[in-house]
Amino acid sequence: MKAVNPLTDNEKITLKEAIANHPKNRVRIRAHAIILSDKGYSILALTDILDAKFETISSWIDHWEACGMLGLYDAVRIGRKPIYTEAEVYRLKSLVDEEPHQLKRAQAILEEETGKKSSLDTIKRNIKKVITVTKEPDTH
Repeated sequence: MKAVNPLTDNEKITLKEAIANHPKNRVRIRAHAIILSDKGYSILALTDILDAKFETISSWIDHWEACGMLGLYDAVRIGRKPIYTEAEVYRLKSLVDEEPHQLKRAQAILEEETGKKSSLDTIKRNIKKVITVTKEPDTH
């Protein structure tokens, strides 16, 4: 029967804090699984309690053993590739700077120049990203 190695007092405290306070539900559930495994619950019992697959709980235990608390976090995901390159985003910013209230016009010009279509929300998100990156911090 697979189970976690006996937990130290510090590990138990850390896991209980994670269960109570961690902002991500997945981490709270995984920490709960580790605590229950330490208390002697089998993986089969945990599948019923946590409504997760046997393989999933087994991998949580493996990750805990290999990486400790970091093993309970999700791996970084790549996500979708951006539509516009960094240079195209700065070109968009310059178009918006010329005519701040003409986002659709800037969108049309950029589409004509690059051949790439995007929604108005994508345009707004990219402008916001450039503004927050280039904004100077207050020195008051």
